[in-house]
Amino acid sequence: MSNPDITHLLHLVQQVLNEHPSGLSEYALIQQLKSRHSAFAQVNLSDPLSLFRTHFMLFHVLYVLRDKLRHTGQYDVLIHTLNIRIQAPSPTQPQTSAVGHEDKLRAYYLDITQLTSTDRDAVEALLYGGLTAMAQPDCVTQALSELELDQPAHSLSAQVIRQQYRALVSRYHPDRGGCTARLQRINQAMDTLRQHRLLR
Repeated sequence: MSNPDITHLLHLVQQVLNEHPSGLSEYALIQQLKSRHSAFAQVNLSDPLSLFRTHFMLFHVLYVLRDKLRHTGQYDVLIHTLNIRIQAPSPTQPQTSAVGHEDKLRAYYLDITQLTSTDRDAVEALLYGGLTAMAQPDCVTQALSELELDQPAHSLSAQVIRQQYRALVSRYHPDRGGCTARLQRINQAMDTLRQHRLLR
């Protein structure tokens, strides 16, 4: 993916999000952009390098947009792979100067040099090496917790995760007197891990 005109892409992303007030997943947002922006039209999401560059450029624009909207004090942007949306500002929203996980992600995605300096080997290490190049996303931590796994993602194999999943399904299945809501959360946790490529 080439480096597109940020101003045009920023306007387009805001337009798409305004058209979907309940939010879109990252994948759905990329699909919307593929039909509207040439830089997204040719992306190959099955290729790790293309996937990384598409993801990075989108999140770069989202953080720029969030800073812009927060500056007005009228809107905020929820940035999450499963739900991206423009929303009213939260009275407890983190300030862009705050120290912590949120600030590290913002700094990473706003550093556009990461787009060109991260080569295929680095991308594959990131995708297949257990997210060691970046902090483990909160949603992955929560998904692992839902599966009653307290190890970091990079120390778990797909086989171990699937074995734990099967054990929990057996324990919580409604046909065996289990909890339907708990089973739904377990399935959602597995979906999250698949989206973060921890299960192939």
